[in-house]
Amino acid sequence: MLRGTSRFSAILAILSVVLIGFSACGSLGGGKVKSNSDDHKYIVNYRFRVAFYNLENLFDTVDGPNDDAEFLPTSENRWNSERYQSKLKNMAKVIDSIAPDILGMVEVENAFVLEDLRKRCNTMRISQTGGVENDDRKSLGSDFEIVHRESPDARGIDVALIYNRKKFYQTGVYMTPVTLADGYKTRDIMRVHLVERLTGDSMAIFVNHWPSRRGGAASAASRMSAAAALSQTLQNNPTIPANFLIMGDFNDDPEDVSITEGLQAGDAFHSIVNLAFLARQADSTVGTLAWHTGWNMFDQIMVSRPLYYANLHSHESVGSGSEKTPSHLHSCENKLWGSPRINVYKRSWMLQHDGNKYDGWPLRTFAGKKYMNGFSDHLPVYTDLVLVHRH
Repeated sequence: MLRGTSRFSAILAILSVVLIGFSACGSLGGGKVKSNSDDHKYIVNYRFRVAFYNLENLFDTVDGPNDDAEFLPTSENRWNSERYQSKLKNMAKVIDSIAPDILGMVEVENAFVLEDLRKRCNTMRISQTGGVENDDRKSLGSDFEIVHRESPDARGIDVALIYNRKKFYQTGVYMTPVTLADGYKTRDIMRVHLVERLTGDSMAIFVNHWPSRRGGAASAASRMSAAAALSQTLQNNPTIPANFLIMGDFNDDPEDVSITEGLQAGDAFHSIVNLAFLARQADSTVGTLAWHTGWNMFDQIMVSRPLYYANLHSHESVGSGSEKTPSHLHSCENKLWGSPRINVYKRSWMLQHDGNKYDGWPLRTFAGKKYMNGFSDHLPVYTDLVLVHRH
């Protein structure tokens, strides 16, 4: 239960941001925006898109030091070059359709598959729109930088981030280990610090892949351990900026205790605002992962409360079913003064259509041992944000 003073402070903060938004709206153009206030100046940058996608076993065909026996040409899955290239093509189709500026990913085997995926994505190729300060993109042939670290997970499925180097540059990458009571090795939590080139404002991105539900109810303790590791990092690290974003496959729903109690994430009165929690409050059937009991929403995006408030005034009335969303702000016309939201990217071509009990579920690469030539068992999520800067 939140104290009355905390709730009152939150309400004041919301009102303050709305007033800032109206001031900015009076002069909003195609780029930076400044208020007419003599005491403070607020700059609103172009909108950027953040997405998260569990790629479900993006493995190459080479036998590595990790346990990749399922994904080799000689395995029962017959994971050969043709199937690997088809997987890359399918993943790239989804990513290009979303066109994120920042993309968190999990279940990737190594840096090589990330490089192959980046080459496949049309939206990540080098642009011809002119240079940026400290531009080192030409050597990679891409506007997007890969951030990857090897995972202690036995299968070698890692977490990773790709970001648009025209809009951001990186100042640090840090890994938080997750220690489980049974000694099982699981994925570290990745933290990437980015700076927005246009304004110099900082943001931290956390990419998570929490322990699975194998073992049933007993596995909940492992996800509480992951929540504790992340919470301690947030509480004990003064270098984490006020603007931070947490994304990942948490293997729990937004209303489960690992999220609401372990991480203390929830609605707009929490210090961590879970956009997936807000979405499930509005529609309990929304989800990213289908199961016989309904849709789970393991894939989530959360933001710090300052970042959430900064976006209250900047969102257009674009729903999750829209095929296209404007990539940046042009004017304050036709806007709703509402809250930022999470969108589940769900298209007919990403789903099964066979008339059986799995009809409408995400189309996977494999269903058991049957090769489906699909995408992933998870649907991706995304949100559009702007950073409001006070100088």
